[in-house]
Amino acid sequence: MAIELTPIGETKAIEGTLELSLRRDLRLDEDHPVFIPLALYRKDDRIIPIHLMEGYAFVAAGLDEVDYFALEKQPYVSQVMSTMQGKHKFRCLSVISNTQVEVMRKKLREMVTAEIPLRSRVQVLDGPYRGLDGTVVGFDGDHAFVRITLRSLDLVATVPWVFLEEMEGE
Repeated sequence: MAIELTPIGETKAIEGTLELSLRRDLRLDEDHPVFIPLALYRKDDRIIPIHLMEGYAFVAAGLDEVDYFALEKQPYVSQVMSTMQGKHKFRCLSVISNTQVEVMRKKLREMVTAEIPLRSRVQVLDGPYRGLDGTVVGFDGDHAFVRITLRSLDLVATVPWVFLEEMEGE
């Protein structure tokens, strides 16, 4: 299902709280797919959003239509995308195929990884390798492979790309 966001919803997306709100209001468990076509990364102590489709979120089907339409009562949802069908013009959800969502995910990953080029020097900002420097040697989805070389250790760590910051002048 495609959900059009209000400015409040877009703010929640940038703050990273939109998915939690959707899961709470729809009573979804962690396994139910939710896709927000936005990636966030940190640069110079600022959070920079990368938008694929500003103002939208996607939630997998599987609930009653009334549950999705109830989201329109929330201040962060403008509308749940739908069409009018049949003789009596009943409102029906507009469904986006999983294939289309996967294409969007792939495009977002490409946009994100374009921000940090292969073989660039990076600093790890969070996680178990926080504070260490390394070289990006590959990408896989939302993660980068970073080669970290210390005096007594040489390893390739898998690090979420959002934990990386490209080092200037390197």
